[in-house]
This record gives sequence, C-alpha cells and structure tokens, in this order.
Amino acid sequence: MYDVVALGELLVDFIQNGSTKENPVFEANPGGAPCNVLAMLARLGYSTAFIGKVGDDYFGRMLGEAIRGLGIGDEGLMYSQNVNTTLALVHTLADGDRDFSFYRKPGADIMLTEKEVNKNLIEGCRAFHFGSLSLTDEPAATATKAAVAYAKKMGKIVSFDPNYREPLWENEDKSRAAIWYGIGECDILKIADNEIKWLTGRENYDEGVQAIRERSKAKLIHVTLGSQGSIAYYLGKKVWGKPFLNGKAVDTTGAGDAFCASALSFVLDHGLDHLTEADLEEMLLFANGAASIVTTRKGALRSMPDREEIQRLISGCRQGQGKAKVTKTFPVLLGSVDQVKAFVRDMSQMDGDVLLCVGKYIIDAKSIMGIFSLDLSNPLQLEIEDWKEEYTPIVEKYLRP
Repeated sequence: MYDVVALGELLVDFIQNGSTKENPVFEANPGGAPCNVLAMLARLGYSTAFIGKVGDDYFGRMLGEAIRGLGIGDEGLMYSQNVNTTLALVHTLADGDRDFSFYRKPGADIMLTEKEVNKNLIEGCRAFHFGSLSLTDEPAATATKAAVAYAKKMGKIVSFDPNYREPLWENEDKSRAAIWYGIGECDILKIADNEIKWLTGRENYDEGVQAIRERSKAKLIHVTLGSQGSIAYYLGKKVWGKPFLNGKAVDTTGAGDAFCASALSFVLDHGLDHLTEADLEEMLLFANGAASIVTTRKGALRSMPDREEIQRLISGCRQGQGKAKVTKTFPVLLGSVDQVKAFVRDMSQMDGDVLLCVGKYIIDAKSIMGIFSLDLSNPLQLEIEDWKEEYTPIVEKYLRP
C-alpha cells in the first residue's frame, strides 16, 4: 500500500547551466510536476508510486532509474516502443520566472491508455494526485479521467494542481474546460496566483476562490503567490503564509510541486476534517519553507529537501525573529487604487516584515495583489515589525483620520 499515487507526465527538463563561448549549455534534469510531488513526499518519508509513460529510449530509461533511485514505485510506469520521451527546455527569465519549450508532438507521456493505468496502485493508496498536462491530448486524457473516477469510487483523497502550460494546449477553451474538470473532481486544490486570475477573470483572490467553490467541492484550496507566500482557504477560514525570502534563488522549477507535496503531507498526517487556523498556519509554514529551498537549486525531481532541512530553515528564521526589534502598529485606511499603489511603494522601502491585518486575515503590505484581496472599505491595521523612527513621515500619510 502506498500513501500517495500520482498520474501524469514524467519528462526531462533541460535547464541552462552556463555556456560555452556563445552557446548555452543545458543540463538534463528529471522532472514532471506529478512526479516532483512524489519525490518531495518520498523525501519526507511517505511511500509513493507513479503512473505514466516514457519512451523506451535513453531518456526514458534514465527517468525510470531516477524515480527508482528516489524510492518512487515504478510498477505503473510504461515504456513506449513507438514514441520518444517528452522533453522540455526551461528558460529562466530576468525576473526569475520561467519560459517553457516542449518537444511533445507527440510525446510518450500523452500516449498512456486507459488499459495501461494500474488500478491496483490506486486501490491501495491513501491519496491520488494529478495535474492538467495529462488532459491535453488523447489517449492520456481518457486514461486520466478513468483513474480519477476510480480513485473517487474507492474513496481516496483526490489532489489536483492545474500546472497550466499554455504552449501545450490546442486552445484556451479546451484548457479551461480540462482545468475546470480537475477542480470539480478534487478534494485538495493547489493553484497559482496567475492561474486563478486567468481561469476566473478575478483579480481579487477571495472572489476567485469563491468562483471556484461554486463549481467545486474541494475542502482545501491553496493559492500560491510566489515571493509573496501563499493563502490557504478551508471552509470559512483564510490564512496567509509568509514567504521565506532569500537572495540565493536560481531556479523556481519544482517550487510549487514542493509546496503541493508538503501541504498534502500535512493532510496525510491530520486528515481533511476539523482543521484549525493554527493547523493551516503550520501547514503553510512548512510548505513555504520547502518551496523556498527548492528555488536555490537547479532542477526539481532530485532537488527536494528533507524534513530536517526544512525544519532548520524554519528554526533559523525564528531565531532571527527573536532578536530585539521594535514592533509598532497603526490604523490605516486605503481609499483608492492610487493610494494603494503609493502605499506599496512606500512599504517596500522598509526593512523586515510589514503586514496588513483585518480581522483574522494577514497580508504582506508590500504585495499590491495581496492588499486588493482585502476589503478596503474597512480600516486596516498596519504592523511594522522592525520599526525605525525615520518611517514616521511615511506612515503618517496613511493614518486613519
């Protein structure tokens, strides 16, 4: 019996690692979002298995060896005699984001058939995870839906991460329909900030999540915000998790998968019922820490941290927070879009954490999208954790009259 079984793409991420004269040099890294999730879970001590397809070629055999080496069960891994392993070139942009070029027309991962899905693995697991890339083409789309239906029939926890990659879809209508399908089938949803805006058309995360809830029975919804942290929505609760920012980020590939796996590990340990705000805070703290570590390494599948490394990061940050600092709070009111923009610019000049609190919600005051997720018609509490007297004239501009 496995804790988690995932179905989807297993491929090679070619990530630039230096250059020779004027020619870029790319390093072949095992990857694929669903298998990255399993790799992170395996590092945390959970038993995992993968269902998917690679080519019976050099890269396919390399991928098979990679997942076995990480302790991921490969009983569900099929090898195509006719189609080569899918390849992805990952270009890191100046802002740290990524651009993908795929060699997948076709690729072995989309050739998985319904008959090749190992249902014994699904029957014996505790949770089933999938993404949207196995829904882009047939026969993998039908195989994926059959696997999801079987997991639900067997009463398994179903986890879904859209992991939207525009170049792989025939058109937006098809991609939206497939992602809405996944959202409608899952118990746990992890969705990125740009994905929720694209899918729902809502700039406000609360409104976007409400639109999702109208079409989904997911109990737990995570919105990941990159360098701004993450938000967990659970029943009527909403909790923001602060990011672990560092100046060592080299590649964000796999960070979202590390977050997804870490959050799923918390559910494996605590279940999906009766979670408290303290539970959600603990979940996000650990998941954000894992994601932060992954950004300091190239590649994904082999770059996942273990539990001790994440705990060291969390402990180190807590010790740093224990240094003597003056924290001050102020009531502020942000009455217009222009005022919010000016406020974010001013807050970004301050050292340390600057937070906005309204009720039980806490948002990074340096995040314009985070602020717009709040109800700005109400007064907000501004909390500056490393107060300096030179901040006084800046804050006075926004004090509630």
